[in-house]
Amino acid sequence: MKGIRLARELAMLGAESAMAVPPDQLVDAHAGWSVHAERWAALGARMRGHAEGGPQEATDEDSALRERLRGAFGLSEAGYWLVLCCAAVELFPEAAAAMSLLAEDERVHVVTPMAFARLMRASLGIPVATALGEALGGGATQRLRLVEVVDLGQGRPLAQQGLRLAREELGALLSGGEGVGAVRSLLVRREAPARGLVHDAQLVAGTASLLEARGVLCIRSRSPRSSRQLALDVATQLGCEALLVSPGEELPALAEMGRLRTGLPVLDLSAWPAEKPLPLAQIATASHLLRSLVVLVGSSAATGTFTALSVEPLDAEQGARAWSMVVQDAEQVEWLSRRFRLGVDEARGAVREAEDRLSAARVERPPGLSDLVDAIRAQGSRRMGRMVELVRSTARLPDLVVPPALRRQLEDIVSWYAAAERVRRDYRVGRQGPLGQGLSCLFSGQPGTGKTFAAQCLASEMGLNLYRIDLSQVVSKYIGETEKALSQVFDEAEAGHGVLLFDEADALFGKRTEVKDAHDRYANVEVGYLLQRLEAFSGVAILTTNLRSNIDTAFVRRLRFVLEFPMPDVQWRAQLWEQALPPSRLRGADLDLTHFINGFRLSGGHIHNIGIAAAHLAAASRDGLLSTELLVRATFRELEKSGLSRSPADFGALAAYLPEERR
Repeated sequence: MKGIRLARELAMLGAESAMAVPPDQLVDAHAGWSVHAERWAALGARMRGHAEGGPQEATDEDSALRERLRGAFGLSEAGYWLVLCCAAVELFPEAAAAMSLLAEDERVHVVTPMAFARLMRASLGIPVATALGEALGGGATQRLRLVEVVDLGQGRPLAQQGLRLAREELGALLSGGEGVGAVRSLLVRREAPARGLVHDAQLVAGTASLLEARGVLCIRSRSPRSSRQLALDVATQLGCEALLVSPGEELPALAEMGRLRTGLPVLDLSAWPAEKPLPLAQIATASHLLRSLVVLVGSSAATGTFTALSVEPLDAEQGARAWSMVVQDAEQVEWLSRRFRLGVDEARGAVREAEDRLSAARVERPPGLSDLVDAIRAQGSRRMGRMVELVRSTARLPDLVVPPALRRQLEDIVSWYAAAERVRRDYRVGRQGPLGQGLSCLFSGQPGTGKTFAAQCLASEMGLNLYRIDLSQVVSKYIGETEKALSQVFDEAEAGHGVLLFDEADALFGKRTEVKDAHDRYANVEVGYLLQRLEAFSGVAILTTNLRSNIDTAFVRRLRFVLEFPMPDVQWRAQLWEQALPPSRLRGADLDLTHFINGFRLSGGHIHNIGIAAAHLAAASRDGLLSTELLVRATFRELEKSGLSRSPADFGALAAYLPEERR
């Protein structure tokens, strides 16, 4: 490569000039060499033309490397030649020997800061102090880990320490230079500029101007989706890629962050642990390596002296704009934007996943609406993480056995959900009310009365995933962690791909306790946060409880629907038994359900369990039919397991089918 050959020539001329100085003459290192003045001037002109990429240099083999180092990384002229001098030492033994002579130490065969500074002074007229600043520890080449220090032993001045090309950069340099300084240990998601903006154009323009003025900008939001979208909009406004880095709970290496020069770096610290302060010092250091940096933080994060903006979650109009930039079909855009409130990056991801699924199935057609919905729901369930369980079910409301009045209320919930966007858009009511725009419901009733099954039916009717909240994962022993975990759950559900199910919600939404110690105080704070977050929640949430009186009354007032699931009467028990048992062709001729229906006041859950147990007993029998005896055995087992009365008197005439020790 021409640049490296020029660096070799530089080292050789420096060695020649040093040898031309009489042994008894003292040379001022800051003045360069007085010999070979014309050759130094000519070499310096060639080096400057090469580094600046003039017309004669526009198509040479070094253009990719020069664009990478000078353009993307913004290295100074001295920094550029430091990298090339370190490369020349690796490729040309004579260059390494020349550096040894310049260092006046036969054991040193690498570049030293003082030798490099003298070469820059002689060739380009760069002051020695300036070149030393680039070559010593604070220089950009070392901060970016392009060049590393070689320990040549104690007692040496810093200006006499060795410098060499970072090991992983040599191969990239020899391959053409495009891979020099590549991000290797950092997971970066690149998002190309969109066809338009999702957030308000004035907000985006103002944010972009503020970023250019301050260099670092923090964006706060209780919805990481919205803050991330504003960062994407700013990148679109600036005409560059957004480089998204989500480190989780540990900040990435600063040198790796500093290499994000080909777009707008966006550091997503939305998931930063609540108990740890933001790494403001490291952010400041990283900002010195970058032209600009956007940091996404939680709504209550302390950002120190960094400028911070706050944004609200995406609304329906913004969601529609996001979809319109990814999907061409106007009807699909209108339908998707009513159901799923995603950012441009998530919408792009859903389209890619839908296309990949069709390609894997060897289906040659563009994704349809159902393909996109499946992809959105799949992506949403993966983002929920360990704190929720995806409940898979195809049950619909006709499969639910409940009284007519309760069924009508469940149908009203489905209708409410279907009409919600139209109410917000056309009717324009309730926008300033005390409740949010979401749909929150409480299902109360004894165990087994169908509360959780009803939630499954509703999710299927709405075409959404059902997420059961795992309270053991959400409720943390660490102060503030419950709030953080729930914030992520609510934000994902608000995107529209799922219904939140808080089973046995007393643990989270129960009555606040009397404050006796610090733990009680923070427990009440978390309940307060739940009330506040659910009030602003714009998605669908269903809470179940065995006893409505256990739920905080202040919380009940914030609910849209409160449904009571009664124990089934004789009429509904008859339907439940018929539904739970195998079809009539697999039942024995002696099987009569009358006593089972009238004699046992069981919930739907108990009857369902009995049906499954009875089916297994029948399938294992010789004739494969469900007999009265097998059904009695299954019923007795369920009563025993549940701690319910199971005396011979309870079975009446059916007691004859009980084992002798049970009669």
